[in-house]
Amino acid sequence: MEHKKFTWKHYTLIAVGIVFVIYCCIAVYFSKKFTYGTKINGVDVSNKTVDEVTDIFKKKADGYSLTVKERKGREEVLKSSVLKVSFDGEDQIRKIKDGQSSFLWIKGVFGGEKYKDIDMFAYDKAAFQKAFQKLDCFKKKNIIKIQNAKPVYKDGSYQIQKEEIGTVLKKKKTEKLIESAVEGGVAAVDLDKEGAYDAPKYTSKSKEIISLKDRMNDSLKGSITYKFGKQTVVLDKDVYHKWFKIKNDTDFTVDMKKMENWVMKFAYEYNTMGTMRTVKTHDGRTKKIFGGPYGWRMSREKEEAAVKKMLKEGTTETREPYWRQKAKVYDGYQGDIGDTYIEVDMGQQEVFYIKKKKIVFSSSVVTGKMEAGRKTPECVAFVLYKQRNATLSGQGYNSPVSYWMPFNGNVGLHDASWRSSFGGSEYISGGSHGCVNMPPYAAASLYNMIDAGTPVICYY
Repeated sequence: MEHKKFTWKHYTLIAVGIVFVIYCCIAVYFSKKFTYGTKINGVDVSNKTVDEVTDIFKKKADGYSLTVKERKGREEVLKSSVLKVSFDGEDQIRKIKDGQSSFLWIKGVFGGEKYKDIDMFAYDKAAFQKAFQKLDCFKKKNIIKIQNAKPVYKDGSYQIQKEEIGTVLKKKKTEKLIESAVEGGVAAVDLDKEGAYDAPKYTSKSKEIISLKDRMNDSLKGSITYKFGKQTVVLDKDVYHKWFKIKNDTDFTVDMKKMENWVMKFAYEYNTMGTMRTVKTHDGRTKKIFGGPYGWRMSREKEEAAVKKMLKEGTTETREPYWRQKAKVYDGYQGDIGDTYIEVDMGQQEVFYIKKKKIVFSSSVVTGKMEAGRKTPECVAFVLYKQRNATLSGQGYNSPVSYWMPFNGNVGLHDASWRSSFGGSEYISGGSHGCVNMPPYAAASLYNMIDAGTPVICYY
């Protein structure tokens, strides 16, 4: 009998049959076990029975702890003993197994099946809430506030300060994440990766913040350099950037109150009118004299207007301050008094005219009577004007004078033809109503020597 020869087709059919039988045997094997690549809540359960997987999760429940990973490298641990965790996932495990087709075990070769967020554990709700509320990440002392990116002034320009992401959690979302992790028996939950934190509205990459920085830098162009006497005061971006105030995160304004305060402080520091002065008398004594109408006084209104214009238009200028009142010098001999002035020594009852630091005239005088309302005031003043043939009037007197040189309101130097003597102690009980009485010849001489604006120093 002749045997039939096998062809390649016969061998192929035999090979396919063997493979099919092996495949079916493996399928039968996996009918009771999870197929290759099966993971439940991150646990590899390949090649295990439902009972074996159940045992794994039961043991996990007994020693369960959840690590809560937080920002800034912080971690907190919630333990099973606190949460009162118990295994409650047998039905879920069986359901997953029943849903698998053992004949599709081949899928495991290409990655297998993964089941996430499967509820495996039960826990005490009250215990969970108590533990959740006690988490350190919700304590005020541990919370870092969120800060938007913003322009800050540094080294002459505005630069963007990076945002602070902070550690402010979305409480409801955090609670659900941790609940889900516990129910699934997950060992750790990363709150940052899961998006549980609130975020800044504007970052250093936000176009609104970049635009704001550019606009603020454009407003740093102007300056005013004040030069007066030996003084130089510069008002530039290093000063006025402090007046800029960011508004609604994406805009800015100039705080006019701060600007006005700067002008006021500037005026207060450099005004000399009404200040305490230290002067050296004709005979070398040092006297401190406070007050009087003499001195430098700025016009705050004009300065404020000029500063506003500079801020708005970016102008640059060098000048003196706008003065409402000027003195002879700013910081020379005897301060702002200079080297030419009238000195009234009321203690010695003498008047001196000092010109370029030298006494060129002196005379005995009678000053105001030493009682309230008549005493000649200590002050630094100046000759307001000069007038020939004036009549001085007041309560109880009406006196014509030939040389009138007022220096502090109605107080002035003048001739007193009605007096027969000058100097000494006459002023104490028989002094004037406040004026400096002079012999007629002396008043005439002084009148012809001085000009309006000449400083007058009065002291006892």
